[in-house]
Parts: sequence; C-alpha cells; structure tokens
Amino acid sequence: MHIHEETYHWNSPLKTRGATRAVILHHAAADGASAQDIHRQHQNNGWSGIGYHYYVRKTGEVFRGRPEHAVGTHAAGRNGDTIGVCFEGNFQHDTMPPAQFAAGAALLANILTRCPGLPLLRHRDVCQTACPGQHFPFEALKEEAEMTQERFNEMAGRWLESLGKLPPSDWSAEARSWAEAAGLIQGDGAGNYQYKRPLTREEYVAMEYRRQEGRA
Repeated sequence: MHIHEETYHWNSPLKTRGATRAVILHHAAADGASAQDIHRQHQNNGWSGIGYHYYVRKTGEVFRGRPEHAVGTHAAGRNGDTIGVCFEGNFQHDTMPPAQFAAGAALLANILTRCPGLPLLRHRDVCQTACPGQHFPFEALKEEAEMTQERFNEMAGRWLESLGKLPPSDWSAEARSWAEAAGLIQGDGAGNYQYKRPLTREEYVAMEYRRQEGRA
C-alpha cells in the first residue's frame, strides 16, 4: 500500500499523542478536495492544519495528513488518544467506489497490524454528528480490514520462519538494496551484510516481498 507524503506548513507546533486507543473514521462531506485543500480549510478554522492523520480519495489514493504520532483535530474529546482517517465524499448521499473501499481497508489493516486490538469507530460513535454518513460501509470496511490483518499475520508468520534464518547476503539484490537504504542492514563493501538492529515483522515482510520479486 502506497501512502502519498505531503509537505504541510503548520500554523502552530503539533503535540505528540501519549496513547492510541482507537481509529475514528470520517467523511469529508464533499467531493474534490485534496489533502492540501483540507489543510487550508482546517487552518481557516484556527487549527494547526489538517486534523486527520490519513485521507483516502475516491481514486483509491491515500494521503498522509498529520504524522500518526501527533494529536489530531478530528473528534472533540477524543483527539488525544485516536487516529483520524477521512474518506473523500458525502456518504449521506453517496456510495463508496470500489477503489476507495479497497484502499481504505488496506490502510486500516496496516494500522491494525502495527497497533493490534485497536477498535474502529465512526465519528458519530464518539460525537453528536451524522459523520461519516448513513451510506458509509462501516461494517464491510471493518470486516475486510480485520480479515486482511489476519491474512497478513498468517503470511508474516510463514515468511519470518524462513526469512529470519537467512543472512541478508542471501537476499535478492533488490531486497538488499532496499534494506540498506532503509538503514536496516549494512555492508562491508565485500558483499557481506549484517543486521543493524532487530527487524520488525513489517520490515521482514516488506523485504520478503522484494526478495520474491527478485526471483521472478
């Protein structure tokens, strides 16, 4: 899953969130706004900038808003312990396109894999609002995200069993190049590599994807 990184200029410094206890889902209640458009709108509200951590377009593109560790501005009373995910569109009237649904489910699965057990909530579950709209496919998104997370964990377990036994020098050139650029391994210039630190499950899986691609 690709996340588009945006450069934002904040009106005031962002604060770091001390805990993460839920993911809250929103709709933009409009079409056509870019992440930068929302950033400007939220600044006009007197906020630091875009209040969501992620923004999912109808095209299936996912854009980063605030850094995931930062306190958001998206759900009064719950900004200090939640991640905010906003979907383009007005789901009081619209239905979600397949590309947006797939991207949203993949994003949520990614968050759940990194933060196991987080509940997924709608904005209206925590505030007096209709957001994210009566036609927002909340239950279907939740089910797909949780199933994707389970499949990921199953694959990760198998890959870790095999990949974790291999020294980095046995990986494909593409995987080694990526891992070295990411600061996960280091080489001595003679073709020998070693781990710089213990790797996370996600890093192992990312490298296994690249190793498999190198064999194709």
